[in-house]
Amino acid sequence: MRGRRIGARGGALLVTAAALALVAGCASVPGTAGARTSPNRAELLAVAQTTHAFEAETGDARIPWVQLWTSAQFPIAMQHCVGEQSLGQLSVQIGLPELSMSYSINGSGSWPDEAESARIVGRCAASTPLDDRVLRLDPGAWDALYSYELTTLRPCLLARGFPVSRMPSRSDFEGRLRAKRPWSPYDTVTVPTRFAWYQVSDACPPLPAELASAVTAASAG
Repeated sequence: MRGRRIGARGGALLVTAAALALVAGCASVPGTAGARTSPNRAELLAVAQTTHAFEAETGDARIPWVQLWTSAQFPIAMQHCVGEQSLGQLSVQIGLPELSMSYSINGSGSWPDEAESARIVGRCAASTPLDDRVLRLDPGAWDALYSYELTTLRPCLLARGFPVSRMPSRSDFEGRLRAKRPWSPYDTVTVPTRFAWYQVSDACPPLPAELASAVTAASAG
């Protein structure tokens, strides 16, 4: 078994000029839920972040991602993608919130070699982008996050037919955030296409605007 470790701290990641150029014209328009056809700024940055963190060859937003994954979903989605694309010859171990990872090449065959393994891992990282914004919220915003998920986000997802587990208690919710293993109403949500993701994420945003602004401020600080 051969192995290699790659990774980068999320806070130090650089977004390519191409991705930033795309960001400028792709923000969603308020009041047009269901009509969006392009990624918004948060989605583009998530694709760019996972792309750079896992040393992929490109941050091209045309990579066929479907949805943003939560911290709970991301390791599973990544493992599934890598296993499928490598025909079971690769396995990955994910570390969060730093976006670190080790991968192992199983068996003794000549495929995939190191170069192809890196390409597979890079493609999968870019096509399963992680929404880690809650991990970058200041603890002072946790109460507002809990209230939003309890009173707005969870009911919104339930009303659209998605199975959503019960909210944890406030103390458990904060404990999970403190441990960098946050609970999210989106943990059990999967959609079949990117356009289905646009519809649900526009109708039920994973973060409201005021908390998204808090993430930006925390990242800048």
